[in-house]
Amino acid sequence: MRLFLVSMIFLSNAALSEVEIVSERARLVMVTHQECEMKEVYVDNSLGNSLLGGIIGGLLGKQIGNGSGKDIATVLGAIAGTNVGRTRSSGRMQRREVCHDVQEEVKKGKYVTLRVEGSLHTILVD
Repeated sequence: MRLFLVSMIFLSNAALSEVEIVSERARLVMVTHQECEMKEVYVDNSLGNSLLGGIIGGLLGKQIGNGSGKDIATVLGAIAGTNVGRTRSSGRMQRREVCHDVQEEVKKGKYVTLRVEGSLHTILVD
């Protein structure tokens, strides 16, 4: 309400006095939006292969020996299976949508500097 009253007083005084436009300049604001595109990307499944190899190696190692030897064979089988699974990566190319943020300056209105009764006033005009 206060802003409305001040603007009414300013505009009523400005209507009775001489108003000169001193300068105008664009108001630029930063806008962020996403740009997306389809790309061929390499999908690596080495983690899944390592886990599967470790499980299979552990199961095979469990079949060997008895007692603490069986436990050692299970651990060694799991380690060996993990290494084999990691080296047998089944990576492949896939089409995926890849997005990234883009910022750009956009003109949104302008600043106008006015001289009213000798004093300067800058206003934003959309």
